[in-house]
Amino acid sequence: MSEKPKLSDNEVYDRIHDALLALGKQEGETVVGYTSMETARQALAALQIGLLMAIESGSDDNGAILTPSKRREP
Repeated sequence: MSEKPKLSDNEVYDRIHDALLALGKQEGETVVGYTSMETARQALAALQIGLLMAIESGSDDNGAILTPSKRREP
């Protein structure tokens, strides 16, 4: 059984973009549905922007993701 090749950064971006498009623009009927959809859209958009910034700067860190080793105390 052959292993699938890893995704390039561009392919990762495309999949995040597809996920964002799949959510659409409809609002949830309830408060919890609405906030869940909006939060998902915001999270995906932040990941997309962070990925683009990392690609352009040549960084290995997506600024939208707080890695556990870099956690800040409240």
